[in-house]
Amino acid sequence: MTHAPRFIDLFAGIGGFHQALTGLEGGAQCVMAVEIDPACQKVYRANWPETPLVGDIRSLTQRPDGSEATAEEIDRVVPDHEILCAGFPCQPFSKSGAQMGVRDETRGTLFFDIMEIIRAKRPRFVILENVRNLAGPRHADTMATIVRSLREERYLVADDPIVFSPHLLPHELGGAPQVRERVFIVAERMGERCLPGDLVGEVLLQNRPVAGWDPNDWRIEDFLDDDDSIRDIDRYGLRPEEIGWIEAWNSFVQAIPSDWLPGFPIWFDAFVEEPVVPVSTPRWKADFLLKNSEFYVANRKVIDRWSRRTWGPLKQRVEEFPNSRRKFEWQARSWQATRADRDLWGLVMHFRPSGIRVKPPTYLPALVAITQTSVIGSRRRRITPAEASRLQSMDPQHIGRGEVDDSTAYRQLGNAVNVGVVRFVAATLFEASVRGWATPGLLSA
Repeated sequence: MTHAPRFIDLFAGIGGFHQALTGLEGGAQCVMAVEIDPACQKVYRANWPETPLVGDIRSLTQRPDGSEATAEEIDRVVPDHEILCAGFPCQPFSKSGAQMGVRDETRGTLFFDIMEIIRAKRPRFVILENVRNLAGPRHADTMATIVRSLREERYLVADDPIVFSPHLLPHELGGAPQVRERVFIVAERMGERCLPGDLVGEVLLQNRPVAGWDPNDWRIEDFLDDDDSIRDIDRYGLRPEEIGWIEAWNSFVQAIPSDWLPGFPIWFDAFVEEPVVPVSTPRWKADFLLKNSEFYVANRKVIDRWSRRTWGPLKQRVEEFPNSRRKFEWQARSWQATRADRDLWGLVMHFRPSGIRVKPPTYLPALVAITQTSVIGSRRRRITPAEASRLQSMDPQHIGRGEVDDSTAYRQLGNAVNVGVVRFVAATLFEASVRGWATPGLLSA
């Protein structure tokens, strides 16, 4: 091959695949991106103004009248490329009543459009990304359909996907302190004469730490900016009621005399001597109600004193907190050595619908596309979009170039792929190529 490997970036978002593949040593060239969201387009264009950007994938796979384009028509409008990337939406696939094949099973879904481009262009490699649940039992049929679709086009692909997270990679390999398990389906096109059994590949990467790395060695502080350098830092600070919630639960965890706090969700409303558990109560909820009652009885004097106090600038009692803030999830047991280690102002917190969740200051839960931005106790503030970008192994200025507001930035980063993981998965795929990948330098991350 005399040119840099070319790729197209489908469902491109803000360009995680683009940054990952062009960042491989030796580089790769993006010849087309497809992204329908205008705010994501703005960020993408700000970072790569020279890349052709298409809004709707169906403008490539359908004619203006809505009928399906032929392979020849798709071939004319989609540039030649060696690598197809897609962080595709995963709608449920239908079961064709006539059972006419995988094209009928996927018709009407956006995966169908991906496959039509693959059929027309036959790229050497395919890298698909999706949420962790795609690898679960509820989506076994969907996963099987994707695999069958690729094998029908003579692609070598494993029965099961890669499941991987950036916190399992050391920093020098592109890792970041974020637990973000995602599914990757990777495939390589084989010869037309290969037998069906020759298209069954192996899972190329296991869901475990790489190169002897210990994820507990991450420190979130290493990924944060100095507060003095953050413009308008007050907008990331805690509201008065949030300070009150944290102060209350901080007092709670430090007052409990036991060396270890329970791992089950702690529910203030379930602190009763005799819980009422209707017969219709789901087993998991009944279990939590009983455990909270037992916990309350064992610590009644401490809890009763605590519940009568007021907290924060607003001087609220716990019973006045919103329902979700009367719930608490202690998930810092791996960090805790003594009761002194329970100080919430030294840990990481999330305000979730299920309660206030507390974790060690090592790695964060996955960024999400809704407002559940991590609170760094030691900084008494939320992470900024630039810091969230680092958790996605992205250039901290990537989002800023698009000049989107913070809410949009968090949503975009929550939907994005992790650049370090994509680069590592891609390099693993290229290195495992059964046909040999001859581009010098491409495989060095």
